[in-house]
Amino acid sequence: MSKYQQREFEEVEMEMTPMIDVTFLLLIFFIVTLKFKTLEGRLDASLPKDRGTSSSQASEVEKVDIVIKVSNPGQLVPDPATASPAYPEGRLKHYVGRKLRYEVGSSTFTNLEDLSRYLEPFARTQQMREETPVSIDPRKGTVYGDVVKVLDVVISKGFTQIAFGGSFEED
Repeated sequence: MSKYQQREFEEVEMEMTPMIDVTFLLLIFFIVTLKFKTLEGRLDASLPKDRGTSSSQASEVEKVDIVIKVSNPGQLVPDPATASPAYPEGRLKHYVGRKLRYEVGSSTFTNLEDLSRYLEPFARTQQMREETPVSIDPRKGTVYGDVVKVLDVVISKGFTQIAFGGSFEED
């Protein structure tokens, strides 16, 4: 025999499982430690404030602000139509003698028909009805039913941009 015998080499196979585990651990580590840059409430724009990019004039959109105020609160009395053996005077209550005032800009109305007639010029065309924003602002003493009646008038005129406001003012 020769001094140098030929040895057969065994093929070595690497185990892939630990390699995959380490790769996933590194991936999870980098995802968890990644910090995103937040730009909350900040928009970088270098546009001039006095003019836009277009040379055409923008038309001013008319806005309708309806303020509902109580001029006479009236009296809250039981409704006899809702009487039952448990509630002989009536289960539900309603207002008697209640008067409301609707203010749109400098105009004041005491009934919904006048308010409806006042809104007609603002709702002449479909485009005006879609583009004119309407806000309903109930003041102290108004109830849900008061707001719904005004909302019904505004919707019947075809307005689509309707917002509700509220304030803590006493008047």
